[in-house]
Amino acid sequence: MNATLAAFTTRRAKGGGFGRRTAGASYLVGSHMSGSDAAGGRGWRGREWDDMVEQCAVVVDRLRTINRAGDDGAAELTRTLEEVTALIADDEEYVPALGAACGHDLLTRLVTHEVPEVASAAADAMEACSRHCPPGASFPARGDVNEPSHAILGVGTLANPLTLRMRHVREPEGGEKRRIPNIAWDSGLILSRWIAMHPESVAGKSVLEIGAGLGAPSLTAAHRGARKVALTDVDPTAVRNAAYNAGMNLGKEVSSKIACAAHDWDDDDSYSDSDDDGAGTCSLGRALSRAGFRFDRGGVDEGEDGVLVDGADDDGGEKSHEYVTFDVVLGADVVHEQGMARGVATMLGKHLGRGPDAFAVIVNPAPAHRSGAGDLPSRLESAGMSFAKVSVTSAMLRVGVMEETEDVRLDMFLIRRKEWGEPDVASLEDVTDEWARHA
Repeated sequence: MNATLAAFTTRRAKGGGFGRRTAGASYLVGSHMSGSDAAGGRGWRGREWDDMVEQCAVVVDRLRTINRAGDDGAAELTRTLEEVTALIADDEEYVPALGAACGHDLLTRLVTHEVPEVASAAADAMEACSRHCPPGASFPARGDVNEPSHAILGVGTLANPLTLRMRHVREPEGGEKRRIPNIAWDSGLILSRWIAMHPESVAGKSVLEIGAGLGAPSLTAAHRGARKVALTDVDPTAVRNAAYNAGMNLGKEVSSKIACAAHDWDDDDSYSDSDDDGAGTCSLGRALSRAGFRFDRGGVDEGEDGVLVDGADDDGGEKSHEYVTFDVVLGADVVHEQGMARGVATMLGKHLGRGPDAFAVIVNPAPAHRSGAGDLPSRLESAGMSFAKVSVTSAMLRVGVMEETEDVRLDMFLIRRKEWGEPDVASLEDVTDEWARHA
C-alpha cells in the first residue's frame, strides 16, 4: 500500500491554531467547536449556529406580530407554525436554536389559542420540539442554551481524503463531567484511519461496531463502501447522537446503510421468539431489527450480511436460538474495566461471521492505560479466536498538530476464527509504518 496520510489538523473553538485535549488516560484529538467555527456539513445545510438562531428569531418575531393581530391573522399564524415544524423536521438543531430565540415559551402560549387551527399547529410544533430535541439539550428552554460542539476528524489519505464532522452530546449547563461516549478517543481515530486506508476490508461487507460512541469507525466503513453497518453502544443517548452524525456526514443515500441501536453485548443470552421478518432471537438481532436493520437467513458457512445462525446449548445439542453474525466486527477502546475483555471475546464468538473471510479489528489502549486490557489475548484464545497484534502510539495522530503531549500506547488486534488460521499481520504493519513516516 502506497498511501500518504493526510495532514490531520484541528481547530479550537473561536480560535484557529491547532490543539489537542486530554481525557483521562487517553487523548482527545480534534476540538470542541461551535457550529460557527466549522465548515458546514450536510446536516447543517452550510448554516452556522448563529445563523440558525437568527433565522429562528425572525420566525418568533413574525409569530408575535401576527398573534397581536387577533383572529384576522389566524390563517397566517397557522402557516408560520407549520413552517416551524418543517424547520425542526429538517434539522433537530433548530429545537435549541428556537429556544435560544425565546420561542419555546411562545409556542406554549399559542397551544391555548382560541382558534382551534392555531392551537393545533402550535401543539404539532411543540410535539416536534419534544420528539426531536437533540441529546443533552433541554426543552423547553428560555433563551440560554448550550451551543452545539463538534470534533473535526481527518481520517483519510491524500489520495482519498475523508474528513468527519462529529457532533458531541451536549453537556448540562455548568456540568464538569464529560460523557465517555462523547470523546473522539485515539483508538477510534486509529481504527477509522485503518479502514480508510484499507477500503477493501469493508467494501461490500456487513459491519458491526460495538461501543461506537461518536461512531467514527462506522461512518468511515459506510463511506468506504460497506454494504450494511450496525452501529451499537450501550448508551442510547450516544446512539441517537451517532445517528445524527451519520446523516450529517454521509447524506441520506449512505446513511441509510447504517442502523444505530442501543445494545449491551452482555445481554446476548436474552432470547425471545423470532420475529416474522427473521430478525433473530438474540438481543442484538432484536435491537437492530427495531432500528430498521434487515437480515438474511442462512447457514453457518454462508457468511452473508446479518446471517442468522443456529446456536448450541450448554450440552452441545442444537437449539432454536440464533445469533446474528457479521463479516466485520469493529471495536475501539472497548476494554476499559476488569471483566470487559471476557465480554468482548464472548461477543465475537457469537457475532463474528463463521466464514473464512470474516474478521474483527479491536483497537484498545495498552494494559498500562486500561484496567482489564491485559486479559484480552487469553480471552480471545479461549473464545476460539486467533489474532495478530501490533502496537501503535498516539504520536501517529499528531500529524499537523503543534502541541506536545505524552504518548499513549495502543494495541491493535486483527482477529479471525481459529479454524481459518492466523490472520495476516501485514495489513496492520504497512499502516503503522505509513503513519510513522508522516508523524
